[in-house]
Amino acid sequence: MNSTLSIHDLPEQPAAHVAALGVELLADLLEQAEAHMDRAKAIKASLDEAIAHRYGDHAALVRNQNNKPTGIVRFDDGPFVVITDLPKKPEWDQEKLAELVGKIRESGEDPADYVEIAYRVPESRYTAWPTFIKKFFEAARTLKVGKATFKLERSTGRGGR
Repeated sequence: MNSTLSIHDLPEQPAAHVAALGVELLADLLEQAEAHMDRAKAIKASLDEAIAHRYGDHAALVRNQNNKPTGIVRFDDGPFVVITDLPKKPEWDQEKLAELVGKIRESGEDPADYVEIAYRVPESRYTAWPTFIKKFFEAARTLKVGKATFKLERSTGRGGR
């Protein structure tokens, strides 16, 4: 395997070929890729800030003229159409919602007609439960796993697997 392989060559390489590289080269390529990602994120953030600075006031004016405080607005800048989105991000007080759901039930209505109710069990709580409680919940629990991640760090001690 070519020890001069660069991160720019990686997209064309089969994973098996890259996996066969020495661990030093793999670690170096991973560090380079992470540095490029960090730099790209910084560049993108800088450009986003500059574009917001350039168009923010005009976008606010267009929103005001159209009586549209949130959502997508469009306006022209020469041969370009500037499209800006100001999404809604509502937050709901969970305690107050629980009270309201209770009042809806008391009135004889079905709260599901008005709100979505979701139950969650943090895994840290589940693992701390006594066995007899866990058994009640087993039928409602499905354990899925995410994608494995790997990290290469230089060891400070002895080598080996």
